[in-house]
Amino acid sequence: MTLNKEEKASKLKAIKSQLPADSHLLIVSKTRSEDEIRAYYELGHRDFGENRVQELAEKAEHLKLTCPDIRWHMIGNIQSKKIPQLLSVHHLWAIHSVDDKELVQKLLKASDKLTDSVNIFLQYNTSKEVEKSGFEDYASLKEAALLLSSQSKIKLLGLMTMGTVRTDDFETEARRCFKDLNRNKNQLSSDLSKPIKTSMGMSQDYKIALEEGSNWVRLGTMLFQ
Repeated sequence: MTLNKEEKASKLKAIKSQLPADSHLLIVSKTRSEDEIRAYYELGHRDFGENRVQELAEKAEHLKLTCPDIRWHMIGNIQSKKIPQLLSVHHLWAIHSVDDKELVQKLLKASDKLTDSVNIFLQYNTSKEVEKSGFEDYASLKEAALLLSSQSKIKLLGLMTMGTVRTDDFETEARRCFKDLNRNKNQLSSDLSKPIKTSMGMSQDYKIALEEGSNWVRLGTMLFQ
């Protein structure tokens, strides 16, 4: 079922009314049409997330004139060979899925592709589930963060995580994961003497994430059907 404009406006208003002052909505637009993205843009929303570089690049190119203030976020795994294409995306604002030091180094090496700066979220695997990528200890997380701390085009903005999927107590595990990310965020913020944001919370657990102070929640399906 495709929502009409009034239904989209109602959903967007309802979700944004739940957001504290320093929390933001990232609409996950993967697999969604350019018309569906444009509809939310025309309602005043600017932040959209994609999980495939090719799809992101195509949408960004097609929408750059009709959505001139759009801010694109990359939220999926990144293959090394796709980095130049990713960094060439019009209005790329943030990458939420930087999951190891090697990827940080490759992004820095390719940063000459950028005309504007891009914000980075380092992905931390709080659930320790094997199918999820990300840093798994504070030492390696800090090491990667230090590589970004003095950069002008690739800037450390925050940390990202996802709650546990395989669990009998979803809410408890989600809260544990988000608290764990906050502990790492607070330590990193102290060590680097700079504010660190968090990207955590999806459709099934975003309310818990907001209770734990998430700065960015990533919502998709619930906004389109």
